[in-house]
Amino acid sequence: MVGPGKSARPLAAPLRCSGTERYIREAKALGSRVRALRHERAWTLEQMAERCDLDLKHLQKIEGGQLNVTLVTLVRLAVGLKKPLAILFNDGVKANRDAE
Repeated sequence: MVGPGKSARPLAAPLRCSGTERYIREAKALGSRVRALRHERAWTLEQMAERCDLDLKHLQKIEGGQLNVTLVTLVRLAVGLKKPLAILFNDGVKANRDAE
């Protein structure tokens, strides 16, 4: 019980990195990986959007790290790229070996 004029002690220390900051970093990293995979294939944004069944503006926002991507969208990207879903979440080294 806390007495008058005293505040309760916090239960946990504040995080150094907020969830928002982490989300922004991860979204930008995902966008960079998607862009790199598109460039490896020498595809335009339009070609990739068509192959992945995505709206062009939606793909632009993904590559720019400006969008909260759903699982459905991630699967569409993987299917369009003809790669395992895991390639979107790492360097692709293990994912590329598994696909062969």
